[in-house]
Amino acid sequence: MAVSVGLIESLIEELAPKAWAESWDNPGLLVGEGQAEVSGILIAMDGVPEVVDEAAALGAELIVAHHPLMFQPLRNLRGDNPAALVPLSLCRRGVAYVAAHTTLDQSRLSSSLAFGRALALTGTDFLEPTGADSLFKIVVYTPPEQAETLRRAMAAAGAGAGVTDGPHSEVYEECFFQTEGEGMFRPLPGAAPYSGRVGELARVPETRLESVTAAKNLNRVLQALRRTHPYEEPAYDIIPLANEGKRHGYGLFGRLPAALPLSAVRDNFLAALTAADLGLWAHRYDLSVIRWFGSPDHPVRRVAISNGSGNSLAAKAARRGADLFITGELDYHHRLDCLSQNMAVAEMGHFLSEAPMLTALADHLRGRRELAGVAVSVSRQGI
Repeated sequence: MAVSVGLIESLIEELAPKAWAESWDNPGLLVGEGQAEVSGILIAMDGVPEVVDEAAALGAELIVAHHPLMFQPLRNLRGDNPAALVPLSLCRRGVAYVAAHTTLDQSRLSSSLAFGRALALTGTDFLEPTGADSLFKIVVYTPPEQAETLRRAMAAAGAGAGVTDGPHSEVYEECFFQTEGEGMFRPLPGAAPYSGRVGELARVPETRLESVTAAKNLNRVLQALRRTHPYEEPAYDIIPLANEGKRHGYGLFGRLPAALPLSAVRDNFLAALTAADLGLWAHRYDLSVIRWFGSPDHPVRRVAISNGSGNSLAAKAARRGADLFITGELDYHHRLDCLSQNMAVAEMGHFLSEAPMLTALADHLRGRRELAGVAVSVSRQGI
């Protein structure tokens, strides 16, 4: 089956729903047509002319970027409008553009979470929690001989796997409950029932399957249900749950296994960033650009992390008692505020602090069965 821009956008929506976006953000398909076929994807940080050239050279019909190409509507698409040059180039070359910005920052692919793993932080939580997934129970009734086929289809679409933040949630999948019973229905003229006869009340054995899924996967699970169920009109229930699903948010807060001087944390962090087994980077980057502020002897146990700009989260890090704030960038006065509150600072640079998300997103898309045969590359721009 051909892979479309719309399909890829829907897979990103499951990972980082547009409902999570800040009001000023502009995620989703920004240039191109949803039905356009895709054989290659280029993952990039920004929609700059060099990235468009790179996509064209690779034969990629889609750019998936972290930063939106535009935040405000364009007034025109003239060649003398600098803001229109990249959209015009994309259209001429037949390359679509999808952005996942503040949505991806809050997802499980966040660079902040990756850096927390690199530091082996414990007791972690989001620096700024923003919400939790809504959960739904799906109950469906099916002929017993079709139950296993239906269950597998729903599981492949996301039902019954990793729906909470429980400590073992990620190591279970295909979680369903099944009971047997009897269904009743009377097919009327014009019906083509799977079982039973038109005009007669049918009493047939049926299997009840139930499972739980996050709201972001609900439509996909229902599509799988309808596509696989043998009945003309499948009987199913969608039940909203009060249970809290997986949380999402910005940044990370946690503790080192033991207090260390800032100089040791720096050395350990840099060593971890270059460890091949972590797979943080698609390309080799210059880590010497990371700037450290604070005494080398400053004791560090509590660490706050925010990829990208850390200005909006610096005060939260200080209020939580962080000894070190690792971020992409801070302006001069926010940095002074951090240091005055006895919180050391590491500035990685905006690009470097978010580059692991590009690698993680590329790996995520390569792992999707729906994209088998689609080439996924990470841009070399920004190195």
